[in-house]
Amino acid sequence: MDKPISGSLRTTFLVHMIIAAIFGAALWLVPGRTLTLVGWVPATFQLPGTDMTAPGTIFVNPGITRLLGAALLALAFSSYRGWRARQWGEVAFLVQLEALFCVLALVALLVPIVLSGISILQAWIWWVSVVILVGFIIAWGLALRQAH
Repeated sequence: MDKPISGSLRTTFLVHMIIAAIFGAALWLVPGRTLTLVGWVPATFQLPGTDMTAPGTIFVNPGITRLLGAALLALAFSSYRGWRARQWGEVAFLVQLEALFCVLALVALLVPIVLSGISILQAWIWWVSVVILVGFIIAWGLALRQAH
């Protein structure tokens, strides 16, 4: 008989669904404004060697940003399906997928800083993203550990 899903895993799926849906919808619907709002992109950018400024959203690639939003919306949907599931066999692959996504996303945030010293640390959303990802890595890891 298949093992039932724990209450903590169901809660993890629910919280992940909400966070992924909020960030995913914002990035998918209004990429430049979202990145400006969270401080990832400055509202205005001083052009080097001039007195001229440009809106920071000029430097946002809306396609890539919307692609991330789409991925987060898909993960929100998968978390919804995980939240609705009742047995471990229904979500085992999904927990592994969610854990892998969080690990790869965390590495994606850390590599540019480690390799080139990019000063993205000024953006508060960077820190929030790191904390959220580490929290989910722990939660998914605990779920995988409890299942075995």
